[in-house]
Amino acid sequence: MRKHFVFKVIAMLNPDGVSRGYYRFDTKGYNLNRFYMNPSKTEHPTIWAAKKVIVQHAEVYKDLFMYIDFHAHASKKGGFMFGNYLTDIVK
Repeated sequence: MRKHFVFKVIAMLNPDGVSRGYYRFDTKGYNLNRFYMNPSKTEHPTIWAAKKVIVQHAEVYKDLFMYIDFHAHASKKGGFMFGNYLTDIVK
């Protein structure tokens, strides 16, 4: 697949929350999965920055095929993934 696609990996977006034992929340109590559509630079900086990178790549290179959010879940077992759909990126 690496011959046909470019993979960009953004590591953990919630290290401060995870280090304190929170599954879904940052240290401010925000569930960061709920802020992809309209993240605040000051309140959700990791989500804001990740979205900015994705949007810029899509605008500059016009070749964004997909992005995938891999993560664990507090009540689900096994591996799974979510694929977020942002209408302001996909045209």
